[in-house]
Amino acid sequence: MSKAAKRERQRLNREARREAEMAAARRRRTLKTARNVGLLLLPLVGLFLFLQITRDDEAAAITCDDVEAPAPKTPPFTAAPATEIVPTTLYTAVLDTSCGKITILLDTAQAPTVVNNFVFLARQGFYDDTSFHRAAKNFVIQGGAPATDGSGGPGYELQGEVPAPGIGYSVGSVAMAKSGDAAAGTTGSQFFVITSQGEELTTLNTEPYQYAVLGQVSKGLKVAQKIESFAPEGGDGPPTKVVLLRKVTIKETTADPATTTAPASVPPAS
Repeated sequence: MSKAAKRERQRLNREARREAEMAAARRRRTLKTARNVGLLLLPLVGLFLFLQITRDDEAAAITCDDVEAPAPKTPPFTAAPATEIVPTTLYTAVLDTSCGKITILLDTAQAPTVVNNFVFLARQGFYDDTSFHRAAKNFVIQGGAPATDGSGGPGYELQGEVPAPGIGYSVGSVAMAKSGDAAAGTTGSQFFVITSQGEELTTLNTEPYQYAVLGQVSKGLKVAQKIESFAPEGGDGPPTKVVLLRKVTIKETTADPATTTAPASVPPAS
């Protein structure tokens, strides 16, 4: 072998060693980063598991009455109601179910059309003695249909308000259901309560938002999660236990302009 060839071979060997050393260093850095990230995530994973177990335990502690499926109702209306709600009044809805009570703070500021419609239907007794016809595991419960199979509405549809851009939906949000091919915000009488943070909620929060907002659960979320626990084996469908919505009661509180704080999006009064 000539001296030139020998030197070239030695050079190639040195480059090969350097490449191997650099690759080994990269692997060590990758492993170290993964280990550090894993250590950082461990508390978060533990917290998630703790909250999930706590949530399941609290929901399990709630008892539900044994009830029979209600008789289907005939939609009694032909047109959407006139505006009845008062802008200076705070409205809450108390859902009396066979598993307990769920209280919803109705969002008159963001969704006056939807709230007005829900208040009208509740006061007319439309929701009384209906059932929750859908339970989706780690996602939602749904009710408000005149038929136990989840079909139908009040006899009309109207255009409701979807959440403002960047607001979306969260655990405890209550929104109005619609058929898949209906325009965004279309609503009748059916509503759903978001019971858990999951992949489905992430998908739901993809803009443009599709479902008209009604309000937020202020009390009784564990009752909603108990109902959700009756989701069928397939994960989404009619609950394995009949859950009755006995009555919806609307409560009013007159807002005091002197003590009411304006929404953050509104500049402070001068």
